[in-house]
Amino acid sequence: MVKEKNSLSNAGKPLKGLVISHIRDKIFKNRTLCCGDQVSERELSRILGISRAPIREALKELEEQGLIVSVKYRGWFVADFREQEFFEINKLRTLLEHSLFESIIALGGPSDEELDRAEALNKELRMIMESSLQGDEKGFEFAEKEMAFHMHLHSLAKDDCYWTKKMLRNLSYQIGCSFHRWLYKEWQMKASVESHERLIQCLRKKDVDNLYELLFQRLGKEPIVTPEN
Repeated sequence: MVKEKNSLSNAGKPLKGLVISHIRDKIFKNRTLCCGDQVSERELSRILGISRAPIREALKELEEQGLIVSVKYRGWFVADFREQEFFEINKLRTLLEHSLFESIIALGGPSDEELDRAEALNKELRMIMESSLQGDEKGFEFAEKEMAFHMHLHSLAKDDCYWTKKMLRNLSYQIGCSFHRWLYKEWQMKASVESHERLIQCLRKKDVDNLYELLFQRLGKEPIVTPEN
């Protein structure tokens, strides 16, 4: 039997949570797990030095979050998001964010310093878009920075909009997986950067009317996914 008294358990965090963090890191940071890759309970037990019980609990929780799928008689796999699922997840984020941004404006709007930070992140996105990086490497770098941009905007609500921010947090890993899978073409990146620029201007001017217009554009034209004619 594998002993569960190890460096992970000594960290003061439940074993299930440590397994979840380990798998997320392999997907999002180390990039050693990709969409469709198998996740082995035996290998996790060997690497982490813990029994399979907390590993199964962690995998079930990740399955509920949409990151891992269970295939009968085959095991666990990293979710492989289809393009249509990318559309759906992005629409959900757009709707939740619109509600959040309306509330931020109603509460007085973000500070110039906070919006300057958003502009700096968007400039970094443009730099990645215009860089010499190629293929998956470029797409992955852009998706990571795109997530950082949106997480910064979510933080502008401070202690307000608890449930909206909670739902966005719960979506964040599905968004990350789907964006790593599908946000990779030049025109997608360009549309994303331009949409961010308009969004920052709406927040800076506290312009709810143009915020609505941007919402309809993002939902109707799918600017991040489908190029304009």
